[in-house]
Amino acid sequence: MKRLLVFFLVMVSLTLPSYAKIVDYIVAVVNGEPILYSELLDYAKTNRINNLKAARDSLIERKILLTEAKSEGLAVSDEELNRALENFIKNSGFKSKEEFEKALKKEGLTLEEVKEKLKEQLLVAKLIGRNVKSKIRVSDIEVEKVCKEKKKKPVREVYYIYVKDKQKANRIMEILDSGIPFEKVAKEYSEDKATAQNGGYLGKVTKGSLIKPLDIAVWSTKPKTYKLVETKGGYYIIYVKKEEIEKCDKNRIREELYVKKFQKALKDYIDSLKSKASVKVYL
Repeated sequence: MKRLLVFFLVMVSLTLPSYAKIVDYIVAVVNGEPILYSELLDYAKTNRINNLKAARDSLIERKILLTEAKSEGLAVSDEELNRALENFIKNSGFKSKEEFEKALKKEGLTLEEVKEKLKEQLLVAKLIGRNVKSKIRVSDIEVEKVCKEKKKKPVREVYYIYVKDKQKANRIMEILDSGIPFEKVAKEYSEDKATAQNGGYLGKVTKGSLIKPLDIAVWSTKPKTYKLVETKGGYYIIYVKKEEIEKCDKNRIREELYVKKFQKALKDYIDSLKSKASVKVYL
């Protein structure tokens, strides 16, 4: 079964009469629509939410968004639904609609059940697009302000060698003192295999972004020099290759600001809908 399909298989199972062994009951009613205990269990499983009350609250929010979309007269045309389904099938790795339907049949599901859940997702997306996304703006002034802040912060390109044994760390320091390039020594001796293969490359860091002992070492070491640092977990030989002023990627900053605004706006929007919604909770 293709990976993307699994998500829908579980979601669609919410509509199936497979709860014969469960004593079902209503856990909440949202704007006149009931949420069954069986539906809640499946929702929690699908979204990997261990706390049942947290899953209930999340499902209530989803129901509120769906009922709001319908109350605003939003709809999904057959053309939109079919286009979304085609994209979903393609992105899931299936070669054809027939192959996709065969995979569904093996799971005891139908194409119509998948389309219904996909339709719900499109409805919610339209609602959020109209009432949240369309109102978010990131100005050039906001981007420039972030850029100016970033230009004040130097960035250091850092490499390190990690070992557990102090004697080995001292031996490596002697090898480095002999003039062997740091990256070559890191590849051969570092016990951190993830960074060793890249010559000990940690990345470009700003002040305060590392754990305290390493942060102090990085910012008290002159570029082109290295320093041995002892921590509770072992020994690090820190090498600062160079320091530079972080370049301002305006497109990335604009995206980051947009995401931050969107997350806040979405939360505020959902909270406003919840305050007006009719919600009765029995669990």
